[in-house]
Amino acid sequence: MAQHHSTNISRFRSVPHRAVFYQAVIWTFLHCFCLLSTAVVAFFFFFHRAQVNVVQYKRFFLIGVVSSVFTLIVSYYQRRSARCPLCIGTPLLNTGARAHKKSQCLGPLNQGQTAVLSIIFTQKFRCMYCGTRYDLLRTPRNLRDPENPSED
Repeated sequence: MAQHHSTNISRFRSVPHRAVFYQAVIWTFLHCFCLLSTAVVAFFFFFHRAQVNVVQYKRFFLIGVVSSVFTLIVSYYQRRSARCPLCIGTPLLNTGARAHKKSQCLGPLNQGQTAVLSIIFTQKFRCMYCGTRYDLLRTPRNLRDPENPSED
């Protein structure tokens, strides 16, 4: 009787439409940058009021708030359009559904923000709903060279 040793090796899967994920990450990063710049302008406005031109800082603060709201709306819809190919969930946006036991979460961030940071720094992420790992740099199987099986 032959024993079958099953190893639980989870390979990274490819994403068929990676541009959607890149657009979502770029808009989310831009939103975080707008929030940070608005916070810096607010800090200088409130703590250095006597030294600077108040009207100029009010204008910069208003521009920061408007750009933060605009990038929030765009990044929300971009993250919502980035779907997991396997479970059709939204791995970059938390919907309140229960996360998979293998999903990762960093500190004060939720799973969606952790996935965005993972894409920024490693080009990989794990779907928070099905637990599948994806590599954005991996070529989809139907586009790979059949003579070069090194990517499997």
